[in-house]
Amino acid sequence: MNHCVRLLLLFTPSLIALGLLGIAFATNWWTIALKRNIPNENSFNISSGERIHTTLIRVPLSRGLLTECISYRNVKVLVSDTYDFRANLSSEDNLKLANENCTNDQFMCKTGVAIARPLTRCINNRQKCNRIVDCEDKSDELVCDGNIDRNDQEFFQCPTGYTKCQDRKSCYRYNEQTCDGVSNCIDDSDEMNCNTEKCLQNKRIYCPGNGKCARRENAKRCDGIVDCADYSDEDNCVECNRESSTISCDMKCLPAKYRCDDIVHCSNFSDEMNCADYTTKSNRQKKLTYDGQPCIEQHFNPFRFFPSVIDKALLESYSHPDQRIEYLNSIFYLNLIVFYGIAGGLIFLLLAVVSLFFFGYCRRHCIVVPFYFYGVWMLLAWLCILVGLISFVFIWLWQKQTVLDEEKSLTTDIMIHERNPTLRHIEFFGLSFWLACGAALSTFIGLLLSYCICCTVGSSRADDKEYEIMHMHSY
Repeated sequence: MNHCVRLLLLFTPSLIALGLLGIAFATNWWTIALKRNIPNENSFNISSGERIHTTLIRVPLSRGLLTECISYRNVKVLVSDTYDFRANLSSEDNLKLANENCTNDQFMCKTGVAIARPLTRCINNRQKCNRIVDCEDKSDELVCDGNIDRNDQEFFQCPTGYTKCQDRKSCYRYNEQTCDGVSNCIDDSDEMNCNTEKCLQNKRIYCPGNGKCARRENAKRCDGIVDCADYSDEDNCVECNRESSTISCDMKCLPAKYRCDDIVHCSNFSDEMNCADYTTKSNRQKKLTYDGQPCIEQHFNPFRFFPSVIDKALLESYSHPDQRIEYLNSIFYLNLIVFYGIAGGLIFLLLAVVSLFFFGYCRRHCIVVPFYFYGVWMLLAWLCILVGLISFVFIWLWQKQTVLDEEKSLTTDIMIHERNPTLRHIEFFGLSFWLACGAALSTFIGLLLSYCICCTVGSSRADDKEYEIMHMHSY
């Protein structure tokens, strides 16, 4: 094979791969938002048990190997009609309830807590089957249905100060427990037909979304505290309650503790801007504009080989904060693999091109060593690019799977993604990814060519020697 042809065959795929990978490395087009998958209120097909809720969703506008620009949009989504948006108990309280053991003279509520004491599931045995609901899940009275004489249901007498419920199976305090936000009747009749006036009589606010009253006494609208299970007391707030310290954005009122906590809660980033005075919080984020849209640029430092320590206080909403931290740390290490895989591919491609220049100096002697070096560098480049691409795809797929993982995602996020499955496909691979795939293919072609040429160099030299011998001058 001609010397120049060999050089051309090897230079072409290596230079193409180098160019494609260089462009992919330098751009922020690894993932691009697929805006058509953002829910549109006009296309909703609301079924029974669903309603519309406004929430903040994360939309990546661009993502490169070292930076990503993230925007947030306030959109309407479908949610479960029975989902409770009120704050859950702390992880310590949940752990206490999970490990709680009732004494022999106590009854344990099956799934709920005691109405009078929300931090325990235990009630006195005398409160079981006494016609008064003492467990939020009503288990203290439901377990008695088979033991109660049906004829007795019509003629039993409620204790003093109590009134029979409509189904005549239990009793409740009419003045205090009518429209108080807690179901004290097995048939929920004490919480039916509530309105603003009835709620105010019990010092409650009315929740128009589900037609019930807030449980917390003296609750206020737009004070940053969610008192309605349907979030209606903190939604569509023109201005926030001046008696409380709140953050106002997106027609909502948020608690002041959300200010500068490194978690975006406002689509205009107002809760995370100008945080320099908050010395206990980080200020790594920077507001930018990408393609005419505001976004927050986050930088990835490839020279930091260990993830930063995550404050567990920021993960108090997660039921399994340790698993969440483990997941975030794993994503960090995978991002390191992606970066060094692509960067390693670039370096080895450069070494492969440099090794071809040694072949140019070996034109007369045509030794095979430069081809071996070229093949080795191309093999290493191909492996590095392949590992980087596989890691990137794994992160992409893992993040899609994680949104429905109760150990790594909030229950609210899980419910929203279940009701709005298009949100899981809001990203797709950008141009940089496919350029890197093209570089991997070109590198593999160059690797095959180097193998073929290495096998033919020896025979080519033998043919040249035979040709020289046949044309030697006779003496």
